[in-house]
Amino acid sequence: MKGMKLRRFKIERECIRGQEAIIKDPGEIRHICKVLRLKVGDGVVLFDGEGKEYQATIASFSPREISLALLEQLPPDTTESPLRVILGLGILKSSKFDWLIQKATELGVSEIVPFYSSRVIPRWEEKRIQLRQSRWQKIASEAAKQCGRTKVLIVHSPRSFQEALAMEFEGAIKIFLWEREKTRSLKDALRQPVSGVYALVGPEGGFSEQEALEAQEGGFLPVRLGPRILRAETAGLVISSLLQFILGDLS
Repeated sequence: MKGMKLRRFKIERECIRGQEAIIKDPGEIRHICKVLRLKVGDGVVLFDGEGKEYQATIASFSPREISLALLEQLPPDTTESPLRVILGLGILKSSKFDWLIQKATELGVSEIVPFYSSRVIPRWEEKRIQLRQSRWQKIASEAAKQCGRTKVLIVHSPRSFQEALAMEFEGAIKIFLWEREKTRSLKDALRQPVSGVYALVGPEGGFSEQEALEAQEGGFLPVRLGPRILRAETAGLVISSLLQFILGDLS
């Protein structure tokens, strides 16, 4: 129908072959066929999660895949923030962490680094880590589809606090939120122009004194977010919003 907004779907890069694209994800196929009831000839928009977006039409259906004809690559995306925001997040209860990944995607966060710390639940076994990370990445992909992003937020595998501290992101200033910091505000930490920010947000209960010391020794500046103590998921949401407002595309 003229004027109707086209539905968006994530497509894997390896499933684009010349002017043809293939959707193989069973959940996506079920959604297209059973829920949306799209038909051959219907127009859609495909995005590859790495910045490219295509207008396409459905060419054929089969039980295991949907074939689409690519009509054109759409103009360069304008939904990605000029600021690279990387959130290091102490692992939270499942529902809270899932919610924060979704909201971080909507706010233009580029990457999330989940970490264990002294106030986080015990380290998971490898199989559970893989399942949980797969779930997190799927949440990020669904959120990107919903909010119009062409790049999907990257969720790294969970790691220790020390491993998170050791990660380097070129051009990014390093900060961590600490309720015991009395003087340095976010604005104070961002007085110089930067292209990225690597911000650590503690788990429920925050960082211990020892972890705060280790963070500072690792080059992270402690930052306060006002006089009130925020829940971990609130702090993650607030820091993402403020960074995009001060340096990104929400101003």
